[in-house]
Amino acid sequence: MKTKKFLIRSAQVIIILLIFYFLIKALVSNWTQVKDFDWKFNYFLLTTSFVIQILTLLWLLKIWKWILRKTGASIPFRKLFRAWFISNLGKYIPGKVWQFLGMLFLLEKEGVPKKNTFSTGVLGQTLSVISGLLIAALFLGSDVYSGILSRNPVLMTILIAFFIGVLALIFYPKLLERIINFGLRILKKDQILLDLSSKNIFLYILSYCLAWFSFGLAFTIFIKAFTPAPLGIYPGLTGAFAFSFNIGFLALFAPGGIGVREGVLVLLLESHFPAPVAILISILSRLWISVVEVLCFLIALPLK
Repeated sequence: MKTKKFLIRSAQVIIILLIFYFLIKALVSNWTQVKDFDWKFNYFLLTTSFVIQILTLLWLLKIWKWILRKTGASIPFRKLFRAWFISNLGKYIPGKVWQFLGMLFLLEKEGVPKKNTFSTGVLGQTLSVISGLLIAALFLGSDVYSGILSRNPVLMTILIAFFIGVLALIFYPKLLERIINFGLRILKKDQILLDLSSKNIFLYILSYCLAWFSFGLAFTIFIKAFTPAPLGIYPGLTGAFAFSFNIGFLALFAPGGIGVREGVLVLLLESHFPAPVAILISILSRLWISVVEVLCFLIALPLK
């Protein structure tokens, strides 16, 4: 068993290192294009991008608080903030479960039953991913569709099925409850009843879509802080950010989506920037997000 876990962890590390190896190799070999690019640095825009990113994270917390309330659980916002951001760094530990286990533990100490945290966490994350992929599907642009989907009927079928699935969740909210209770049965936990209507699901998805719009705005302003990128590419950048972020989340072998998110983002940014510039932007965006995560973690530590 230990040997199997070691091999899995080793494979994860190797895959992530290989992705970064090829990204950095391409960046170094095309460094002249990076140097010759028209870079422009703006402290105000950079600061603004950080502020919008933080406000978006607070909005996500607010959505989760609303969902928790539907299960009968109530917790002060500051305590939810503390649990979220202290456990958040656990996503960088291989296994994809440590962040979730951390939230279960910290919220249970605040009187929130584990089953409530589990069910709302799964529900919230599911709706967040669905909303992010929905925004990506709508915003990535005609170039991506004509270049990829038109040549691949399988991907087009998956996209159509995805939209049908979103509609099914909205018009048949009990489907979400069944999915969550299936997970609870596997974990041998008590079942939970979610009093969710089609209106609830629609409003939650809309709220998460607003969060992805906001993330896209923050990402666009972040890029404008050091490039002459026009605001007109905001839709494309929003779609690229939402898609790469969620693909990174769904990549079970990559803690925190490391490597996967950057690789996907590079592919999508190449329609707006030279390849080496897109690589540098993707790496800098990881640092941009990590700085906010660490800052919020430090703010959360002393909160009671």
